[in-house]
Amino acid sequence: MKLEKDILQRLQKHWPDKWEAIIEKYEDMEKKLPGRFNAKHEVIKRLEGREAVLKFEQDTLKNIIPKDKLKDGVTYLAMEGTASLCRHVDEARWDEKEGMFWYTRTKFNYTFEDTMHHFADVIDGGLAGFTPFTEK
Repeated sequence: MKLEKDILQRLQKHWPDKWEAIIEKYEDMEKKLPGRFNAKHEVIKRLEGREAVLKFEQDTLKNIIPKDKLKDGVTYLAMEGTASLCRHVDEARWDEKEGMFWYTRTKFNYTFEDTMHHFADVIDGGLAGFTPFTEK
């Protein structure tokens, strides 16, 4: 598979430790599915998906209340459209001492209080993070 320089650079930027493995994986799939799988097209789709997620995360960070502006004991509402990032939680209470949000969670018909990080703390970790947008 021949990739243009800009595509290769984008791959290296987003996956510095595994960009070569990604190329190999897609080349292997193209060999296994000749005529039905276009490795270059799939690599570009993967890059575009990664870049869209990063843009969404950066745009989200611009709109949420930073941790240093949160008030202890205050309940915050999540930014509309970000519930999937924070376990479908619409509101949570900030605990300054713990540096976490508290929210009510129901799992297997059991309701309990649980904690969640601020979105900015987990943006690169793949964990759920609350996106405080406004005070309740």
